[in-house]
Amino acid sequence: MADILQAAKSFKNLLDVEYQILLGKKNKQLNLSIDFERLHFYHLAGLHYLKDLADTLKGDRGIVFEKILDGKITQADLESSIHYPEIKDRIEYLVYLESLMDSNETIFKYNPALEAFSAIRADFLLKNQVQARNIFIFLSGDKSNGKYFCRSFFPQTDKDYSLGQTNWTLLYKKKLRKSAKTETMLYDRMKR
Repeated sequence: MADILQAAKSFKNLLDVEYQILLGKKNKQLNLSIDFERLHFYHLAGLHYLKDLADTLKGDRGIVFEKILDGKITQADLESSIHYPEIKDRIEYLVYLESLMDSNETIFKYNPALEAFSAIRADFLLKNQVQARNIFIFLSGDKSNGKYFCRSFFPQTDKDYSLGQTNWTLLYKKKLRKSAKTETMLYDRMKR
């Protein structure tokens, strides 16, 4: 099973990636551009749940990410938290984030009002599978740059967050490697 260092290394690969997605529904089209930043890792890994490690995980979230990569915050540190069992699955599945983003599974326009008990405020929900387990990725818009980012990520336990949500059709998905200035077409429904 993956540990926090493996998850951080996998996420680091995404810092050089941008996904461009075109969605369609009832003669409407919507473009999404999804970007990744170091500070997003903190929440995706569920580190905010480890309240008893506030001293270890304090400070800028991007710096916490770098400390994990540098080995200054370790798996043993996280496992010392009484709350670690709450995030164990997130960390183990987070290594699959890039392959999940590369896949062409289901995308929903997310309506948080349907999940009144949930604190997740997102615009879109991606539902994929890894090892026969549903994984939810929640996307939110960043008003400062007009792009979307992964707000939350976790494997399904009992609740299916996609129930009742509006399904959009994936029309195309492109993956850009910013440093190499290359792009890979992952899906193009319009060329079928």
